[in-house]
Amino acid sequence: MKTPGPLVGVDWLSDHLTDTDLRLVHVSPDRRVYNKRHLPGATYSDLHKELALKGTAPETGDAEREWLVPTREQVEGVLRRWRVGKGDRVVLYDDIGQNRQAIRGYWLLRLYRFPRERLHILDGGIEAWRRAERPTTAEPPEADLADGLRKPVTLGGSDDTLIATYEEVLAWSREAAKGPDAPTRILDVRTAGEFVGADVRARRGGHIPGARQRLFSDLLTDEGTFRPLDEMVALVRASGVEPGEVRAVYCQGGVRAALAWFVLHELAGFDEVRSYAGSWEDWGNREDSPIERP
Repeated sequence: MKTPGPLVGVDWLSDHLTDTDLRLVHVSPDRRVYNKRHLPGATYSDLHKELALKGTAPETGDAEREWLVPTREQVEGVLRRWRVGKGDRVVLYDDIGQNRQAIRGYWLLRLYRFPRERLHILDGGIEAWRRAERPTTAEPPEADLADGLRKPVTLGGSDDTLIATYEEVLAWSREAAKGPDAPTRILDVRTAGEFVGADVRARRGGHIPGARQRLFSDLLTDEGTFRPLDEMVALVRASGVEPGEVRAVYCQGGVRAALAWFVLHELAGFDEVRSYAGSWEDWGNREDSPIERP
């Protein structure tokens, strides 16, 4: 079998739906949607509850954070609940139309070194599956006698080439300030309102100095599937940033940023781009971070 890439289509998944090593994960903030309709064999996951830590962080004081990165042990526990064993293939999809929560889950698994060749996103999510008139079910997956024989997945330490720290982003911001010929390293994928500071979702509003803005959903078609790769790269370039020079993408909490990272890193092959997972929850809630507003 030819190894699929990070993004799989409806036809490929339909052909492999009954593979014994396949694990499907339906990502949704609303279990009622899963209970009504999901892909056959899919396990439910609420990413915000299972794969995000909530609370405060020392660098942002008493500001409430919604999307702190979970620990490796927490992610391993979620994989066990998903019935994922060593050597299994995982396909994630969501039902909110843009797959951004599923892709945040993908990024987290990659961060802790889940094998890239066995991790995938269903392009277009459940809506693409339904448009193709493929079967769905309301039944939860049946217990598999082989589940108890599966070796649990042991993840590795954090892959620091996939996550950007505050200090790194600050250095890239300062690099952009050196002059008109300096490279732009930071891509903001929030809305225009968030970027200019009209829509404030932290202590302060605005954007990281030197960043350029491109709304994450511009990379998708109206049906929620990814645009052709050359179109997506051109859209990023039209934002005033050379895609190969991007080092960090960010949003509010790292969910929308994960989608842009997926496009640039996993699909386009720009290996130096990272997700600034703290995003504006981190930057906008610090007292010492520089901020630009028009």
